[in-house]
Amino acid sequence: MDIENTREIKEAACRRLADAEQAKRIAAIYAGITLGLSALVALVGFVLDLQVSQTTGLSGMGQRAILSSVQSVLPYVSALVTMCVELGYQASMLRVARGQYVSPQTLRLGFDRFWLLLRCVLLEGLLLFGIILGGVYIASILFMFTPWSRQVTELLAPVLENVTLLSPEMVLDEELYAQLIQAMIPAFVMCVIVAAALAIPVLFRLRMAHFIIIDKPGIGAMAALRESRKMMKGNCLKLFKLDVRLWLYYAGSLAASILCYGDVLLGMAGVTFPWSGTVSYYLFFALYLAAQFAVYYFLRNPAETAYAIAYDSIRPREPKSDGAVLGNIFNM
Repeated sequence: MDIENTREIKEAACRRLADAEQAKRIAAIYAGITLGLSALVALVGFVLDLQVSQTTGLSGMGQRAILSSVQSVLPYVSALVTMCVELGYQASMLRVARGQYVSPQTLRLGFDRFWLLLRCVLLEGLLLFGIILGGVYIASILFMFTPWSRQVTELLAPVLENVTLLSPEMVLDEELYAQLIQAMIPAFVMCVIVAAALAIPVLFRLRMAHFIIIDKPGIGAMAALRESRKMMKGNCLKLFKLDVRLWLYYAGSLAASILCYGDVLLGMAGVTFPWSGTVSYYLFFALYLAAQFAVYYFLRNPAETAYAIAYDSIRPREPKSDGAVLGNIFNM
């Protein structure tokens, strides 16, 4: 199937899902685990906050340190579990795309490939961090050659006159700080634009790395990224067209994310509630979880299966052999 024919890919994904009896159940389990973890972390964080606030004095310093450490570690544990379940879910939809039998047991695949997946995610993060940092640096240099930088220089000039080697601290009053933030808005916009222009193409080139990890358990993390880059050469725009074809899934996810910040947005609009801000936060967070579950259950399967079909359409074909072939576990 040609990746350029996005309509055909989407229709094929719907046909494969119609034949997969366990697909809805897998989506429900995946959504329940990932969103349940988010709810659990938020709930435990709230309870720990209460415990820390009630623990006072020098005698409770050790307990406060332990509670704060647990509160800091929980989001990372949740992220690691979610990362593994995400890979297992992608593996499930890849099996659906290939018309193979799939069961909820496939969700465990990410835990079986944990170290390989973790190395791949860390390499992706380091690569993107370096690219974004370079984009910010380039944008800062460009900003210095624009007329906007003149206003920042004029605001800082009186302050810099008082900075010496003996007193290197630069003191800014609230009014000057607000003026600097206002003057730096063009710099922030330029940083976002340049960083995005550099990072988005790289993100597209790495999007098949996790499918490659699923298909080739013996591959290294760096090799998976290189193979994804080769596979996506000349196909980035085609995959973007598929993203546009699946706009409903992304629109639903965006709407759910906006709902999560409903209390802040309504507060900015002047809407007040007859309860505390904490209650408002958790109320809208619960609404977000419900909306996101609906998006995952009804819209995520067609989108992920379509991406799996796209991956199959561009991956290099393995040479046939009369003997035993090691590699794709889904062909066993």
